[in-house]
Amino acid sequence: THNDHIADLDKMIKNYPKADVYVSSREPLDGAILINCGHQFQIGNLSGTAYLTHGHSIGGLTYFINGLDRPVAIVGDALFAGSMGGGMVSYQDALKTNRLHIFSLPDNTVICPGHGPITSIKEEKEMNPFYPEFKNKEPSTDS
Repeated sequence: THNDHIADLDKMIKNYPKADVYVSSREPLDGAILINCGHQFQIGNLSGTAYLTHGHSIGGLTYFINGLDRPVAIVGDALFAGSMGGGMVSYQDALKTNRLHIFSLPDNTVICPGHGPITSIKEEKEMNPFYPEFKNKEPSTDS
C-alpha cells in the first residue's frame, strides 16, 4: 500500500469512525479491517471479491466488482494501460499474480488502474507488451 493511494486514510478513519476501511492483511493499518485474497463483499447491488495481486507492493489487492453494465476491476498499481506497475517487491510475482488474477477476468472487464486512463482486459491482452502470451487468444467470458 503506497502513500500516494492512502495518504489521508488515517484522517478518514478518525473523521468517519462508522465507515469501514479494508486493507490487505499483508499491510495492516491501525483502525482498518484486515482482509485476504478471496474476501467477498456486498455494497447495495454490487458484489465484489478481493484478489491478491502482489509484486508491486507486498499486499496489493485487486477488487473485482459485478453488478454494473460491465464488470470492473480496481487494480491499483498492479497494471496500467499498456504497462504494469513493476515489481517493487518482486517483478516475477507481479507478472504471475497479474496473469492469474487479472488476465483471467472476462475480456469486457473495465480495468481501473491507480494512475492513468482506464482500459479493459481485452485491450490489455491485445496491446500490453508485458503479457504477449495473451495476444490473439480466444476471448474469456467467465466471471
